[in-house]
Amino acid sequence: MSEISDSGDFNFSDVGDDVFTSSSGTETGSSGGTEGIVGEGSELGTEIFSGESAFGEVSSEKESVEIPAQQMVENFHIQSMGQIMEMNGKYMSEDDMNRVSAGVNEIRAVEYDPDHNYTGVYSFYNGRSVIEIASIDPEQMERTTIHETNHFMSHNHEVFVPQPDRNGYTVFSTVGTREKSWFVSNETGERSEFTSKGEGMNEGLTTMFTNQQLMEISEEKGIAAERQNIYSHATEICKQLEDIVGEDTLKEAYYGGNLDKLEQQVNALAGEHAYETLRDSLDRTLSRDWSERTISMMEAQRILNEMYKNGGMES
Repeated sequence: MSEISDSGDFNFSDVGDDVFTSSSGTETGSSGGTEGIVGEGSELGTEIFSGESAFGEVSSEKESVEIPAQQMVENFHIQSMGQIMEMNGKYMSEDDMNRVSAGVNEIRAVEYDPDHNYTGVYSFYNGRSVIEIASIDPEQMERTTIHETNHFMSHNHEVFVPQPDRNGYTVFSTVGTREKSWFVSNETGERSEFTSKGEGMNEGLTTMFTNQQLMEISEEKGIAAERQNIYSHATEICKQLEDIVGEDTLKEAYYGGNLDKLEQQVNALAGEHAYETLRDSLDRTLSRDWSERTISMMEAQRILNEMYKNGGMES
């Protein structure tokens, strides 16, 4: 999935599922993510974050970049798939295995557009998966491709529920730990009644797993990725959460779709509805508003502290 800077306005529905700013992903439109670039070291602690963009397919209007950028992106994607399968394939369901084995429907290198401020997009809608990577430099393209490939290889699922009394249908879409829904009118094709939860956790986990992969490739690449502070707030919380509930629980949720186990562990250690509060706090770490990010981090940290206190530290 994808990342976006937390400064400036950005409309996820303009991009696609996963948007990644500068080295991560964000999902948009259908159910993916986007990555983008943004300045580091601002007084607000600028965070590059990716998130699944809302409800819409990736636009095909961008002009594709000629090889070698295209070939480079394809190579990074293939290498990343092999690495993810080796490290995390055991967590994936049979359905996701079959989907991944069939391959992404489309992957393309595109010109970087500074107006949109993202470097990668992942879209999943109506069973079709698309990855777009902005052509910037090889190092950035590798990081972004790994991020978006993780979105692709995470748990992807969608359900279409007909609503004939309303002359339309509702879409329920899951990518990783992000769950979205929206209503579509049969008559006009208009989408409405959008809901979304779990995006912050999804981007935090995607960035954490991306950085881990890069560290496996080389310490230099891993450190460079961490220094970009992609989805820094959400990633930090996810790292602490991993210390408490363990790697397996998080990967079963992200790659295997087993969110129930994670929810049960959080609630057992921090009280009823703690998981819901933690999830919502992580969503708000993606806010453009510095004060809201700060408050949401304090709320998330409070829950983690409660979990630590009640014996959640992984032995």
